[in-house]
This record gives sequence, structure tokens and C-alpha cells, in this order.
Amino acid sequence: MSVHKEAKRITTQVLHEMKENGERIAMLTAYDFSMTRLVDQAGIDIILVG
Repeated sequence: MSVHKEAKRITTQVLHEMKENGERIAMLTAYDFSMTRLVDQAGIDIILVG
């Protein structure tokens, strides 16, 4: 059985608040669907697809 966390929507406002609070922002590039799915499941804040 897997447990899925509710996806937190990251907006530009949220990114700005994270920066203001000194929080680290994780971003990765994914080049295909399978990698995108893995990165998404890992809970990365921002995924650059392409």
C-alpha cells in the first residue's frame, strides 16, 4: 500500500515567500515522462520539463 501526500501547489508567490524565509528550493530538469514521474514522486519543488 502506498501513501500519497497531497500535492502542494507552488506558485510564484510561494517561491517568493520561500526565498524571503531562507528556505531551500529544489529544482530538477526531467527530459521524459518516466523521469518526470520519479522527480514528482520525490517531492521536488519545481520540475523543468524539456
